[in-house]
Amino acid sequence: MLNLYPLLAAFAVIGIAELGDKTQLLTLGFATRFSLRNILAAVFCATAILMGVAVLFGGLISYYIPSFFVQLFAGSLFIFFGLYTIFSKEKEEAAGDGGRSQFAIVFSSFFLAELGDKTQLAAFALSAKYGTPVQVWLGATLAMTVVNGLGMLAGRGLKKIVSEEHIRLAGAGVFLLFGLLTLKELFVR
Repeated sequence: MLNLYPLLAAFAVIGIAELGDKTQLLTLGFATRFSLRNILAAVFCATAILMGVAVLFGGLISYYIPSFFVQLFAGSLFIFFGLYTIFSKEKEEAAGDGGRSQFAIVFSSFFLAELGDKTQLAAFALSAKYGTPVQVWLGATLAMTVVNGLGMLAGRGLKKIVSEEHIRLAGAGVFLLFGLLTLKELFVR
């Protein structure tokens, strides 16, 4: 039987963390110039590759390292992401076309902007925590695609209603909550 909890956890954590992220803003900018189909295809492909690498390494670690240490690291990492999100300011990325296709522009910009980002590291930590790389990969990839798709469709309206600061703080809160709950599982029984 397929355990859906890692998939749903990855979808929720990655999806909320991606709200207001630089890549969502980057995708919003592309939506003003390129076709929705090209943007979604490029975002999905870049995300699938990045999350695949992250969960592969996270899954290997869970196989060789005792789960207590994996959970301790994952919980600490989530708390770090929460604090980092609160105290850091992300810079918007810019991209020029240089004659390349829409897909190549969006793919390369999104890939480079997301490489090593907190959402990729969160997918790594979730995979290490649950030891289910396929479910985490699927949840993370779907979350990134959905959130960035919504960013293309409704980003400007959301930005007018809710400040970027509030969106950023909500993402930080999710990381802190998930980190504390992960650590609670280790020490409170």
